Amino acid sequence: MTEHSDTPVVIVERRSSGLGAFLGGAILGAVVALLYAPKTGEETKAEIRDRVTRLRDDADNRYRRVRDDVEDRVLRVRGDISDRVDTAREDLRHRKAKAEEAMKVGRSTAHKAREDLEKRVEESKEDYRQRISELTEEAEDELAEAVETAEEPAAD
Repeated sequence: MTEHSDTPVVIVERRSSGLGAFLGGAILGAVVALLYAPKTGEETKAEIRDRVTRLRDDADNRYRRVRDDVEDRVLRVRGDISDRVDTAREDLRHRKAKAEEAMKVGRSTAHKAREDLEKRVEESKEDYRQRISELTEEAEDELAEAVETAEEPAAD
């Protein structure tokens, strides 16, 4: 390979894929090509006008395609977001209903447990009163028997 070659080298650096850079390069290329073409001034001007018109039409078409694509994507994203919001709302409604039902069951269970506890406490109190009454009767009977035994004359 030689150090200096007569073959032209094109280096392309890609910084962004902007539409402006594309159009600028296309227009510059078209102008340079037309300027070096062996045609009359009128032919060259007409050709430049035609190519600029075609480039403008191409740019408009690209712009419309990109705009339509972006609009479609926006609509899809909005739809996805709307679906997710609806799903979240429905999930929230479902969870709220379950929580309300759990609260009702909890209140009912607590109420029943309280009634059962109050009933047992009352039964315990009644059992206690009954046992006290029985013990009191037994004690009175034993006391009466002891008094009777103490009053009997001793048989010596």
